[in-house]
This record gives sequence, C-alpha cells and structure tokens, in this order.
Amino acid sequence: MLYLITWITDFAGVLFIFVGTRHLSEQDTGSTMLGALGALYFLASAVSSAWSGTVADRWGRRQVSIAGMALLAVSLGVNSYWNDEYWIFCVVYVAAGIAFGMIYPPLMAWLGHGQSGQTASRRYLIFCLAFNLGIVSGQLTGGWAFERFGVGISLLIALTLASFNLILICLHKESNNEGNLDTDDHAGTDMEVSLSQSFARLARFANFGGMFSMSMLWFLLPQLVVSLDISADRHGLILASGRMIVMSTYLLLHLTSFWQHKFRISGYAQALGAVGLIILSLAHSSFGLVLGLAALSTMMGYNYFASLFYNATGSSHQHKGRAFGLNEASLGLGAAGGSLIGGVAANDWGSRAPFQLAALLITILLVVQCIVWWKSIRPAQKRFHG
Repeated sequence: MLYLITWITDFAGVLFIFVGTRHLSEQDTGSTMLGALGALYFLASAVSSAWSGTVADRWGRRQVSIAGMALLAVSLGVNSYWNDEYWIFCVVYVAAGIAFGMIYPPLMAWLGHGQSGQTASRRYLIFCLAFNLGIVSGQLTGGWAFERFGVGISLLIALTLASFNLILICLHKESNNEGNLDTDDHAGTDMEVSLSQSFARLARFANFGGMFSMSMLWFLLPQLVVSLDISADRHGLILASGRMIVMSTYLLLHLTSFWQHKFRISGYAQALGAVGLIILSLAHSSFGLVLGLAALSTMMGYNYFASLFYNATGSSHQHKGRAFGLNEASLGLGAAGGSLIGGVAANDWGSRAPFQLAALLITILLVVQCIVWWKSIRPAQKRFHG
C-alpha cells in the first residue's frame, strides 16, 4: 500500500508542477519569477523535511504523513479554483512544498523501519521506482491534459489524485511487521556503519548539486522548450524519458555492489551529469534535450539511490526519520538555490545560461568532495581494508 501511496503522491505533485510552470511560461512569465516560484517551493520543502523526520520518529510516522497529505490536497484544491494570478501560485507552491516535506521523510522511515541489508535495499528500490513512475505519470499526463483541457481541468485531475491518496493513507495502518526489527539481515560492522555515515555526508554535497540542476528542468526548462516551439505533449515525453533513465540506474545499483563505498563511482556519475548539462545548454532540438537529459538523469539516479543506501545503513532504526529528513533537506536546498539563481541567470544571460551555471557548480562541489574524501574518509577505508 505504501508504494501505491508513493506513486500517487508524485503523480499528483508533478502533474501540478508541470501544469503550473507550463501555464506560466505560456503567459510570458519571466525567468526570474519562474525561478522564484521554484525556490519558494523547494525551500519550503527543505525546511519542512528538516523537522518532519525528527517529529515523525517521536510522534508517529503515519500521523505526520497524513497531515502532509491533507495539506497537499487543500493546496491543489485552492489552485484548481484560483489559477489566474502569479501570487496565487506562489502561495500554493509554498503550501505544497511544506506538504511534501511532511510526507516523504516519515514515509521513507516507515518503509525502512526494522529493515537492513538487502531487504532494505529492495524496499528502497521499489520506493524509488514507485515515485519515479509517479513523476513519469505526472509529466505524461500533464502534457496530454494541458494540451487538450488547459490549466483548470489538469489541476482538478491532480486534486482528485491527492484526495484519493489521503483516503488511502488514512485507511493504512502500521502493521506489526513494519514495526519489528529485521532478523534476516545484519546491519553491518561498526566500521561499515561509520563509512556509510561518512558517505551519507558526502552524498549531501552531491544531492545539493544534483537538485540544483534538476530544479531547472522543472521550473526553467519549460521556457527553453516553449522558445524551441516544442509541444506540451513532446515536452512531457522528453522529461519522462529522463525518468526512465533514472529508474534504470536504480535497478542497476540494487542488483550490484561494486559502487558501495567507492567514491570514484560517485565522481564518474557527477562528471557525467555536468557533461549532460552542457549538452542541454547547447541543444536546439528534441534530440539534444533527450541526450543531455539522459546523462543528467544517470547522475540523479546514482546520487539519490546511493544517498538512500548510505542513510539506511548508517543510521539506527530509531533515527531513520531524522537521517532521511536531513537527506531530503539537502535536496530541497539545492533545488531552491537552482531555481532562484538559475532564474536570475536566465533573465540576465538567456535561457541556456542556468544549465552552464549548474555544470560549474557540480564541478566545484565534486572538487570539495574529493578533498573531504582524501583527507577524512580515504585513511579510514585503508585501515578497514587492511
């Protein structure tokens, strides 16, 4: 049931974001204003994520998730009725950001409570596939519905999904199995746990840079797509193709272990993402957008799944909500920065400049990670391996 709830949550949320940004882009809303809208959404999500996991650990994961779902449904209800002014979108996006920050850290801790090793990896794989299928569904449905019905009906579809989801999570109870510790998989040695904690901290740098970039796809790419005269249908299909790459990356990481506690693999992934952003900045056709998005999506898939693995294996069962909350907060802060700074860059230097800026940031953050790994983590790994 939790996987179904995850799918519908992102289905509704991404449909809402796609339709809103496409509508505002077609209304000639400026890049700075679009970027500010994204920054408000992601900053609200980051702040909400930072505390919701800890609150959920103490007061109950189900209760916090239900409150978030209710807020999301109310937000979409307001936006489906009032959608003719920019400031309305600002208010609704802040509320929706808070809602998502209340939903995901508790939900992720709920899924992983009492689980470790391969069992935890399998659960998080299905979780990742579920929310990415939700993103794909939202992008494809958003493109299709917006092209045919416009903004109002499209937002009503998102509201219907969110309302149904609220009913589902209210009906779902925490079972005894979800609350018991897993005895099949060991949690790892103290050294492995320590390494996971160190790599989880590195992953926050990678996630910050990755979401700095990805937020531009959601809030700033629509302007470039509209300028290239690409239809809403094809726009949704392009974004969905990137999500399929992300899901394929999740599956590869779940089925293999060569990447675990190997910093060079993370470095390769981030370098590929930077190359993808440069390709996006130079693209003049759908093919160029798909090619750049494929490279960027590979990095995003690696960054997120690796961060889930390291937070799951590096935190105790009693504090998973806090760990996942901090992880989601790093994502939200990166996305807020990308939306705001990217919007200013697009306004001053053109719609392609944000992607070049993001490539530069990823490169800088990768250098910082290399320094931290070399000075702090590499010596511990050498001792661990003898």
